[in-house]
Amino acid sequence: MSDKKRIFPIKQDPACLLKWGWSTVLLNSGSTSSCHRTEKHAIDPDNFDQFHNIPEKITARELMLKGEWPGHGCEYCKRIEDVGGISDRMFQLDQQQDPGLTAPELLENNLAVNVTPTILEVYFKNTCNMACIYCGPHFSSLWEDENRKFGNLSKNNIKFSIQQSQHNPYYDKMVADLWTYLDTNNRYLTLRRFHILGGEPFLLSELDDCLEFWDTHGNPDLVLSIITNLNIPHKRFQKYLDRFEQLVKENKIWKFQITGSLDGWGPEIEYVRYGLDLNNWEKNFCSLLDKPWATLSINSAISALTIKCLPALITKINEWNLLRPADAEPIIFSYALTGQQDDPKRFGSGFFDGDLNLALSLLDKKSTIDIGVYEALEAIQQLINKNSMDVTKINELKTYLDQLDTRRKTNWRTTFPWLDQDFE
Repeated sequence: MSDKKRIFPIKQDPACLLKWGWSTVLLNSGSTSSCHRTEKHAIDPDNFDQFHNIPEKITARELMLKGEWPGHGCEYCKRIEDVGGISDRMFQLDQQQDPGLTAPELLENNLAVNVTPTILEVYFKNTCNMACIYCGPHFSSLWEDENRKFGNLSKNNIKFSIQQSQHNPYYDKMVADLWTYLDTNNRYLTLRRFHILGGEPFLLSELDDCLEFWDTHGNPDLVLSIITNLNIPHKRFQKYLDRFEQLVKENKIWKFQITGSLDGWGPEIEYVRYGLDLNNWEKNFCSLLDKPWATLSINSAISALTIKCLPALITKINEWNLLRPADAEPIIFSYALTGQQDDPKRFGSGFFDGDLNLALSLLDKKSTIDIGVYEALEAIQQLINKNSMDVTKINELKTYLDQLDTRRKTNWRTTFPWLDQDFE
């Protein structure tokens, strides 16, 4: 990879901006990672302020400095780069425009491995009003309630990829430690991004705590980001908009970004994202279109059940972008390939080419927002096409959906008629 565009001071591949600058803290389980692709590791409840410099993260940085991939989830980017695609790692390095995203210690020593995060992503409780089929009790209380009522999904000794509940007995302490960490030595001023997640953030009292913190600890360089299912009552959503706008106008933060999770467009998506009211989602999202102070983003999970709905979503995004004010940024579109039981790779080479080619044709390659996004979708297509059809895995997906239908009174056969066939 060329280093001509790199602001990041480490030029050795496969060094990653996120491995040094990004920290995900999952307070609901008391764990951390440096990318949502990678494995999570436990945080010492008696040493919370070292969450970004636990031994596993330091070892990964040391390996990258030696030119080695550290594994433990980094294979996601390696596989994309191996087929000539643009990985998350490469995209972040090429698109970095703010030198402040580089951990400050690297500015003094580009071999530093004990560093301060510049991007902090915080998961609070799993309270959620949806139960997406690729999610699980760990991030969804609705999933947890279902399992409490029906038991864990299990049939014919098939092991389904579902993250189980992990309730952190130190949750309240770690929440308090988080605010103490940010307050100590004005660390909050080092941050360039602060991401709020759940569960569903708009159903959590912790969202109010976050807004109060940034109201009293202004950081004019900060992007405050909320990742939401946007399926909350419209009146509840509306009451927060003035608070977000005020933070921007009073220069307490630089930008406010809201990322609505949505994997496609159509009734299939209401099946996949169980509990979703697509009309309500659109009402909430469209109420932001005329707000130039809000950066809008949509993030999609690319799965076997959503690929065919992806072109319709891209068409909607193109239409919504036409409604944005002239001084507002276009809608940012991003996606990730699911690795769960709805992994499209099990359908093999060529199966989804028609849908993916149509989606690619709808992306504007000339748009600065779609630079890298187009190539990332091409790389996902290439990854899928490196595989042969696995009928056993396809039948396992059907078994999984049968069990969901029993507990949810849904019917995947009428929703996905293309799947209701014998594959050979």
